[in-house]
Amino acid sequence: MKEDRFEKFVRDNREDFDIHSPSPELWEQLNKQLKKSVSKHWTKSPWLKVAAVFVLAILGSGVLLNNYFSPSHQLHLAAKADPELQELIEAESYYAHEVDGRLKEIQKCYKLNPELKSEVEGDLEELDTMYNSLKNDLKDNVSNKEVIEAMIENNRYRLKLVDDVLSQINC
Repeated sequence: MKEDRFEKFVRDNREDFDIHSPSPELWEQLNKQLKKSVSKHWTKSPWLKVAAVFVLAILGSGVLLNNYFSPSHQLHLAAKADPELQELIEAESYYAHEVDGRLKEIQKCYKLNPELKSEVEGDLEELDTMYNSLKNDLKDNVSNKEVIEAMIENNRYRLKLVDDVLSQINC
């Protein structure tokens, strides 16, 4: 293997590079600065470590308990067990998508018919209030078939409302 010219130069002139070395005063200053910065380090205190672990344990358990016992988590667990609840979740998603699409078409006509906005949104708000009331009833008794059917029917009314409005307006 051929030797590199730079390596040869460094090896041959090594003594010339070593003539300059830092003074002992400089080393003392560096040592003092290092000791100061190490003594300020807060992780040396065992109480801070214990407190940090304690805080993390409290926060972690709070997050876990909040997620596990939240109403949405319990509703999700109930939906897995109850096929009717699963049907409600699917129907809710379907109707929300359909109503939003048709509502966007209706909103294009608000400039031509300003009174249309208050009527449509008022009716939809009333249906939303009834739906939220049914949702609260469902939380009390998750397997109540009548409440689930009423919620699906509410979604059908919402879709029928926007369909009727779309068929009546011309814009």
